[in-house]
Amino acid sequence: MTRYFNIGLLVAMIVTAAAVYDRKYDTELAAERVAHLRQKIEEEKNAIQHLKAEWSLLEQPARIQELVERYHDYLKLDTVSPEQVVSIDDLPLRPVDLTPYQKPSALGGYADAGTATVR
Repeated sequence: MTRYFNIGLLVAMIVTAAAVYDRKYDTELAAERVAHLRQKIEEEKNAIQHLKAEWSLLEQPARIQELVERYHDYLKLDTVSPEQVVSIDDLPLRPVDLTPYQKPSALGGYADAGTATVR
């Protein structure tokens, strides 16, 4: 009886050791993944900082003014008048197309598939 009990305990110990080893392996993989993600996040933060610095250089008013003066004849840019700035409510609505929706038929022509409805 003790022999079977000892064999059972030995099997349980081996199964437990295998489970602990498996958990340890999964934990190491997860730690590697976390380290890799942290490295990628740091790289992305550095890239964002670099792009922000580049953007601040590109949007300097003196640089933009110099480009406007250099390419004025080519682009024909003028200053914006206050009348050109409107709210979205002042814009006209786009006309609705009420023509029938058509799709190609199996015979090569176009078949009427109904009309467009506006809701």
